[in-house]
Amino acid sequence: MQPRLRNSFVEIDLRVLEQNFRNLSQAMGSPEALAPMVKADAYGHGDIHVAKVCEAMGARFMGVALIEEGIRLRQAGIQSSLLVFSHFDATGAEAMVKYRLTPVVSQLQQIEKLKAALHDQARYPIHLKFNTGMQRLGFEPEQVTEVLAKVGHDSFFKIEGACTHFASSEDYGTKNSQTAEQLKAFESISRTISQSIDSKVLFHTHKSSALMTNVEPKLDLARPGLALYGAYSKLDVKPKISVMPVMAVKSFIGFIHKIKKGTKVSYGGTWSAPKDGVIAVLPIGYADGIPRALSNKGEVLIRGVRCPMIGIVCMDYIMVDVSALANQGLGPELGDEVVLIGEQKGQRIRPEDMAERASTISYEIMTGMQSRLARVYIH
Repeated sequence: MQPRLRNSFVEIDLRVLEQNFRNLSQAMGSPEALAPMVKADAYGHGDIHVAKVCEAMGARFMGVALIEEGIRLRQAGIQSSLLVFSHFDATGAEAMVKYRLTPVVSQLQQIEKLKAALHDQARYPIHLKFNTGMQRLGFEPEQVTEVLAKVGHDSFFKIEGACTHFASSEDYGTKNSQTAEQLKAFESISRTISQSIDSKVLFHTHKSSALMTNVEPKLDLARPGLALYGAYSKLDVKPKISVMPVMAVKSFIGFIHKIKKGTKVSYGGTWSAPKDGVIAVLPIGYADGIPRALSNKGEVLIRGVRCPMIGIVCMDYIMVDVSALANQGLGPELGDEVVLIGEQKGQRIRPEDMAERASTISYEIMTGMQSRLARVYIH
């Protein structure tokens, strides 16, 4: 972890993470019914810290994208089943077996690679993924019989679970929606698997947006990512489950300039002062994960007042118009705390607020917070 030598940092409140996990697990009926997604460094929150919390809260499964992510968690002492959703080759198959990672299989070729890596009849757990409309990874629905014939009674494998991935789960619960069609296709797949396999198979479809929109049908597992970290995919989502942001991003005022009307600010002079005013310089920039798309669009909180970002966001710095603070006799002063994401004096900027201003999604905002920013964990 980076030492905190500058006062620009990401604050992760693990108490909020625990409460989000608790709320989501209550909706599903059990903590064991959650398979939290901890890929991409737990969406920028720190995968090891997050995985340890989830495991302590009762998660039997967690999801990662990469084999390397799973190995990292195993080496940190995580014992829960780690579902690996990515493509893998023969070398990857060997690594998964070595570190007891659970592959989410999407191709018949992957079965052969795993079989070669197992070397004996291990009844190794696998999950099967089916493409019901995302057109990314997964067996086609019409392959279900072929897949079951290949692995359903093979003593090398145990089909522990089966899943699909919704392409547009915000429309979950809407009649004739894409998600409704995908769910219908997956229900047919599930019936075929259940009729063919004697042991219990865990079925899972719900990622965050589906879970937050409509819990039913609960199935056996849900795979929350964004919701676990307290963000929504869209600002207008009306969630069924209450969650709060786990991440805050904070900096401080490093420099203050008094400027005259017409003064241009930052690269290219894209912003010029409409009147005499005061600007503050924050030592944080796009190399830290603050989107350059927020140039002349973003805002921050200083002393509980929303202050606009002005000029181009630089690699290491952001400029903010603090004239309103100065006019109200509220400062500003060097060293004042600045909140880019989080709460200050009753005002809040959520990840999705920043995402909307940057014309992106909250996933990209959170995963974009770079390792240059020290992480401070609240327990």
